[in-house]
Amino acid sequence: MKRFQATIALLALIVFFAAGATQGQTREQEQRQPETIRVDTSLVSVPVSVTDRMGRFVTGLTRAEFQVLEDGKLQEIAGFSATEAPFNVALLIDTSRSTRELLGTIRKAARSFIKQLQPQDRVLIVSFDERVNFRHDFTSNRRQLQRAINDVKSSYLTSIYDAITLTINQKLAPINGRKAIVVFSDGVDTWSKQANYDSTLDLVARSGVLVYAVQYNTNNIGGSISSPFRLPGRNFFTPFAAPQQDRLRQEMQRQITAANFLRALATQSGARHLQAESIENSERAFALIADELRHQYTLEYYSNNERRDGGYRAIKVQLGRDDVAIRARQGYRAPKAENDNRENKSPNQSNP
Repeated sequence: MKRFQATIALLALIVFFAAGATQGQTREQEQRQPETIRVDTSLVSVPVSVTDRMGRFVTGLTRAEFQVLEDGKLQEIAGFSATEAPFNVALLIDTSRSTRELLGTIRKAARSFIKQLQPQDRVLIVSFDERVNFRHDFTSNRRQLQRAINDVKSSYLTSIYDAITLTINQKLAPINGRKAIVVFSDGVDTWSKQANYDSTLDLVARSGVLVYAVQYNTNNIGGSISSPFRLPGRNFFTPFAAPQQDRLRQEMQRQITAANFLRALATQSGARHLQAESIENSERAFALIADELRHQYTLEYYSNNERRDGGYRAIKVQLGRDDVAIRARQGYRAPKAENDNRENKSPNQSNP
């Protein structure tokens, strides 16, 4: 009888503890519920650079000092970082015909940029002409990067739209953490097949990748590198024949389009558009970019606009003080619901 009673008591204890464990799990799930609500809500990442009136980077700022507005509405900052977290940097090098005689200088400038990055930063070398060439996977191995730069060779045409698009979709979209593209080019596209001016800018807006543009003048009309108004065998004041005038106008329009494109890339993503008067002095531009990557804040927030309509949403970052300059991502393209955009969905639409 005693043995039977002991068995009954043991079973009662097991039931009691099992019920308590179930209740504990239920309470734990209820406590975690606010976090799981946001599974379908995109986290928006905003890299921010802050400089004083002398152009020096302002460090030591805290989360409480920043405000983020989306379409004019204040957002709650969910994540903040002021640390020198490693960057994944894709260096895109234009190797079209216009760079052929300057390739040695281009290699030197690229090697200089690599040396100025942090040892833990990972870099991908991408060359583009009529093809987009990924020279290796992301790596922090400086010797491998040096070899990849030395192996870069010039070709003929230019596919800058394809280069940026493929780099984001194939190489940067699958990677978490801080990401940037540095494109070294005159910006003139002559051969892209998979992307165009507008689609590339739209992709940058959706991806949140910083895109720094170092623009040099290659003058694709066969004249002097220093002047867009000269053709072989003529001085500036010699009248041009009609066909040459048309050619000059077309080339000038291509250069204007290229400059506007590179400027829009940088402005949209919160990066910089830098003009190198010549490839020879581009090392200073690369040094400025490397320095900026080391002094950036990262703000993250969950948008309080839960509509998945594919619309553009403007971002504004402010500090409540007028003695600093703030440069940040200007906005992003909201994701579309799967049933509305199943055919055209891009890997980075779910991570604005």
